[in-house]
Amino acid sequence: MNRLVSGASRLLACASRGTPACSARIGTQELNPTQLARHVDAVYPRFARVFGTTAKVLEEESGVGKGIGSDRVGIGMRGDGTAPRFYKQVTVVDEPGRGYTVLLDGRKLKTPAKQDLVLPTKALALAISAEWEWQIGNDIRPFTMPLMTLASTAIDRVPVRKEVIIFELLKFFHTDLACCRDQAGTPLAKRQAEVLDPIVEFASERLGTKINTSDAIMGAEQSDEAVGALNKFLRELGDYEMAALDAIGGVTKSTIISINVLDGNISVEEAIAASRLEEDIQMEKWGLVEGGHDIDIADVRVRVASPSVFLQLAGLR
Repeated sequence: MNRLVSGASRLLACASRGTPACSARIGTQELNPTQLARHVDAVYPRFARVFGTTAKVLEEESGVGKGIGSDRVGIGMRGDGTAPRFYKQVTVVDEPGRGYTVLLDGRKLKTPAKQDLVLPTKALALAISAEWEWQIGNDIRPFTMPLMTLASTAIDRVPVRKEVIIFELLKFFHTDLACCRDQAGTPLAKRQAEVLDPIVEFASERLGTKINTSDAIMGAEQSDEAVGALNKFLRELGDYEMAALDAIGGVTKSTIISINVLDGNISVEEAIAASRLEEDIQMEKWGLVEGGHDIDIADVRVRVASPSVFLQLAGLR
């Protein structure tokens, strides 16, 4: 399988460079791009379902397709998380009455689900185009494109999975990091009260109900009124806002912190600090592990800052 995928990746890279003579050997057979694509789709249907249909991508490369899906990257994915760059020019165009879209070599960029990547503001479209434009050399690094990821999530995932997302957020409301505390009197408990109490109080005011905190092992049991208030709040969010809140909550393990960030009550740095109180106390006691703690902090910073910037560029904050 790995050999076949590697062969498909090489052919796609050749196609993107306009080299139709490229081929790959599978066993004793020398396959051209079209033959290999059909072989991939026929023999490995699971591969096609996960990464997109190989033959369809090659059709698009030959000019038959009218758009380029971001799942085009998935087919050429290497073991290090990069993929071959298959485009040269990135532009942004205004589609009156719809919004703004990004073009790769003159063709519309699509989401992984093959929907048009139509964005509400020119600022967001330019930022996403910059993510594609600034890919280094001949490689694409999807993990360096957080705004593209968020936009695709808002367009593809949220509209069809909103009920599931809300269900999961409500389920974990009782174990929200901002509400779960250490035993009274410990250094961590004191730090939590100092940093997290104002965050919980703001969310309580925002939802119009009391949010409980607890040092119980099973978390802080929230009242039906609080759960209902959070449910109402979540259902009033738009798709872009839901994508951003879910992303921040996934990193900080706290919907309460996410609400504070989205409403501008705390900064990105304050949100990161609030979500890392226990780790920070451990670092103060035992020291920072280079190549561990510092990388984790940098990763969290990007994953919390991106949704915040995403909403600002979309004109929602």
